[in-house]
Amino acid sequence: MYKRLLALGLLLAFSAVFLLSCGSSSKSTPSGPAPLTITIGDVPLCGLLSFRTLVNGLTLVPQGGSGVEVLTANQTVPLDFSALRDTSTILTTTSIQPGTYTEATITLIAPAMSLFDPTANPSVVPITPTFSSESITFNINPALVVPPCPVNSTTACAGSVLQIDFNLAQSIPLTAQGDINTTNSSGTSTITVTPVITGAGLTASGSEGFGVMDDIKGYILSVNNTTTSSGNTPLIGSIDVQTLPGLETTAALQGAGQEIAVYLPSINDLIGVPPLLSQLTTGNFVEVNGYIDSFGNFIANSVMVEDQEDITNFLASFEGYVLSVSKDPSGNVTQFQMTVTDEYPNTETGAVTGNPVPFDTPPLIVNVSSSTGWHFSTPGVNFGNLTAAPANLAVGQRIIVHGTYVPPPTAPTGGAAVSTTLTANNVYFPIETVSGSYVSLLAAGSDNITGGFVLSPCGSLYQGQPIYVITNGLSQSGQLNVTQFVNLNGLASLTPAPQLLVRGILIFDQAGGPLDGINIPPNSYVLLADKVHQL
Repeated sequence: MYKRLLALGLLLAFSAVFLLSCGSSSKSTPSGPAPLTITIGDVPLCGLLSFRTLVNGLTLVPQGGSGVEVLTANQTVPLDFSALRDTSTILTTTSIQPGTYTEATITLIAPAMSLFDPTANPSVVPITPTFSSESITFNINPALVVPPCPVNSTTACAGSVLQIDFNLAQSIPLTAQGDINTTNSSGTSTITVTPVITGAGLTASGSEGFGVMDDIKGYILSVNNTTTSSGNTPLIGSIDVQTLPGLETTAALQGAGQEIAVYLPSINDLIGVPPLLSQLTTGNFVEVNGYIDSFGNFIANSVMVEDQEDITNFLASFEGYVLSVSKDPSGNVTQFQMTVTDEYPNTETGAVTGNPVPFDTPPLIVNVSSSTGWHFSTPGVNFGNLTAAPANLAVGQRIIVHGTYVPPPTAPTGGAAVSTTLTANNVYFPIETVSGSYVSLLAAGSDNITGGFVLSPCGSLYQGQPIYVITNGLSQSGQLNVTQFVNLNGLASLTPAPQLLVRGILIFDQAGGPLDGINIPPNSYVLLADKVHQL
């Protein structure tokens, strides 16, 4: 009897173990790498015109695990943080094993920067800084959670996004007065930068997934007119865009950004060309407003199609700040000078003859004519229904110029570099961020959003003039285009003390007059605000 009971017990125990193991295996679904997008941005600093560096490596560390390399030294990516003021760009897209990642190490090399100093001659002061350490380890908080991606499944994998921010305001030493602190040695300004970097795992929500990226720049590499979908979003096709085309560095360090697939929900998202994918050609420069959806795809809200670049014929686009403007007796702009902070494509790597157009200094001399076109890069932010014109150009604006440049000659031995001349085909006013402090309220509607205020910009780039900020709750077309307030409860909560970052379209209003119910004095800076962010 005892033997029978023992045998029965062993049989039941074996059966239980077998059933448990079967149940366990049936619940375990094999998973593989999941899509990951890494975005990077900047917390800006006044007086800084450019801060370029090369990302030479990025490693993520999961809880209880060893580091995973997501960007290697042979994938060097150039960044200009002056173009990332309170916004982000895509550093890289990749795939990674599911898990919770709490730490990262990024490698930054070859820094270069320039300052604006109205007391200096020239006013743009280039500096070659050094990093206190090229490898910076930082926490990811909230942690980056990469969900499992089932293999052999028809369901698309969920995407993940890691946001990295380089806080230049805390990384660069300042004087007691808040100015950038440089030391001169043999006539050269030098500075040691101690990078302060943070990371955060983002969570997708709503119709725009991981959030809007309002100005991804680059040029078209290919066009795909295959219809598809991402989740519930039907797509008519896509374009592959070369972003972050490179910096002026040694050939061994020359890099380029990620080639990004930009998906189009509607042909009406194309601006600047007829609504046909066949009108898109490789080499066209584009500025894209879009978002990363919950599956990790970059979906366009709008694509501004600009000039076609051809570096072999010295056709290129240049981005930077206006330093001076020359006008004829009738007030028409004939020429202006700008400091170059970005080039598309980079003129050092693609030119077959001649020297590259230098960054920062000397300035680029731009000739304009009656045939030069004037445009806004982000029409959706133009809720004032303004028409871009040469009268909107003034010192301090960030602009993008397309045209034919004359390669500069080699600088004479011991002499300064020679300025480059460009004949402008088109000038674009892109969306940009201005730092400053609140001065006074101009108007506030019942929604606490529509209205405006006076901003005192920090630094001396705007020649001490105030900026009239116009905010909007409902566009004139009837479509919602609401100014976003971050860390603020609308216009009523503005106070003089904290620093503001205001992002939008900056113009110069030469004539003045009423704009959205606010009277603008002649010869004033006006900023149509897409976002007002209190630090």
